[in-house]
Amino acid sequence: MYKDVRAAVDLCHRDGWRTMLVVPELEREVELLWELRDTCKQLQLLRNERDHIEDEIHHLKWSIRFDGVNVDNEEELLAEIDKLKYRSEQVRLSHQQAQRECHRTFHKVWGQLMKTGYQNSRFAHQVERFACLYTSQVTNLSLYSPNKYYRPGEDFMPHEIVILAL
Repeated sequence: MYKDVRAAVDLCHRDGWRTMLVVPELEREVELLWELRDTCKQLQLLRNERDHIEDEIHHLKWSIRFDGVNVDNEEELLAEIDKLKYRSEQVRLSHQQAQRECHRTFHKVWGQLMKTGYQNSRFAHQVERFACLYTSQVTNLSLYSPNKYYRPGEDFMPHEIVILAL
C-alpha cells in the first residue's frame, strides 16, 4: 500500500498528474454545514467570548501579582475575577451544549467527517495530503472542460492569514 501511495505522489510531482478523491458522504456534510452555518458562527462567537473572559481573568491576576495594588483594590479585583470565572463557566456550558447538538446533527457518534472539534480530522489531513481535488461525485466535474487545469489553494501560516488572505 505504501509503495502505491508513494508511486502516486511521485507521478503527481514528476509528471504533473492530478488526483481526485470521491467522497459521497461529503454531499450531506455540505448540506448540513449550510443549514447549520448560523449555529457554527454562534459557536465561534461563544468560543471567542470565553477566550476574551479568560484573557481578562489572566490580566487581573497578573495585575494583583505584579502591579502592587492596595488591599481594597485587591479585594475588588478578586471579586471581579470571581464574576468573570462564573461567566466563563456559563459560556463554557452553553458552548459545550451547542457543540454537542451540532456534532450529533452530522453523525450521532462521529460528528463531522472533516472535523474533530475545531481541528481537521485525520481523514481531512489525509485528503489534503494525497488528493489534489475532492468531490462528492464525479458528475460535479461535468460542467468543466476536460482540459481545465485545477490549481491548489495557497497555504497560509497563522501569522499570514490576517495580512495576506483575501
